[in-house]
Amino acid sequence: MAAINVYHTSVTTENLSRNDILQWINSALDANFVKIEDLCSGAAYCQFMEMMFPGSIGTRSKRVKWNTKLEHEYINNFKVLQEYFKALSVEKIVPVEKLVKGKFQDNFEFVQWFKKFFDANYTDASDYDPVAARDGQPLGSGGKATGASGGSGIRAPPAARAPVAKVAAPVPQKPVATTKPVQQHPPKVSPAIHRPAVPSNHSTTISDHHNQGIHNNETIRLQHEIDNLHEIIQQHAIQVASLEKERDFYYQKLRDVETICQEPEHESVPSVQKVLEILYATEEGFEIPDENDQQHNSEQDF
Repeated sequence: MAAINVYHTSVTTENLSRNDILQWINSALDANFVKIEDLCSGAAYCQFMEMMFPGSIGTRSKRVKWNTKLEHEYINNFKVLQEYFKALSVEKIVPVEKLVKGKFQDNFEFVQWFKKFFDANYTDASDYDPVAARDGQPLGSGGKATGASGGSGIRAPPAARAPVAKVAAPVPQKPVATTKPVQQHPPKVSPAIHRPAVPSNHSTTISDHHNQGIHNNETIRLQHEIDNLHEIIQQHAIQVASLEKERDFYYQKLRDVETICQEPEHESVPSVQKVLEILYATEEGFEIPDENDQQHNSEQDF
């Protein structure tokens, strides 16, 4: 069995946001990750591999530490992931030393690649219960056990109500005759109830509360926009860093080729001369800057 290898860079594919990534992982694995840095444990990747390629490394998949906070156990999980990659001929190199440090950029770049790898290989051929596969253990840093019922599942009986005492009906009494004259009492006059007067600025207070609510909603909306812009800026910074890394990589390759071609034993070889011509070829309108101009510009920079 061999997996489909995926070669992806930030130039050729669109990256998902961190919220999209976390939502995908939590939904697929019934997990509770709250930030990208928590993926440094490597456990989520191991469970994804078992979901896509069940039984590909046999019982070795049982060595995964699901709910761990220790770096040496992170390394153990990534070793299991590397065993999956080796068994399935996946050519991707896992930067274990960087990932286990829990830095956002390293883990975000790796999970972006893994999402492309998952989309290319997952077929949804059979039902997979992620919680049962890890024996009900929680996955993620949300602080709750995913899929657990949290009790025995039996409801406690409702508390018994106190019996209501029966009140005997009053026995009607016969009127007793009296010879005393009925005294006429003056009617009682209830005291006047003084209600507090409504302040004149009552309507103004209600209006102020309404305006304050509008301002609060606007503040929340603007804060969301700011967070989204910060996220876009961070993604662009990752893309720029990736481009610079690729540029430096290929530039160094060309420098190595140039150095080999300039060795005395190779200068007279016609094919080497053709390679040098390609290396030194320029486009129309391009001018090589003078050394004096370069030195002058460097002095201005300082």
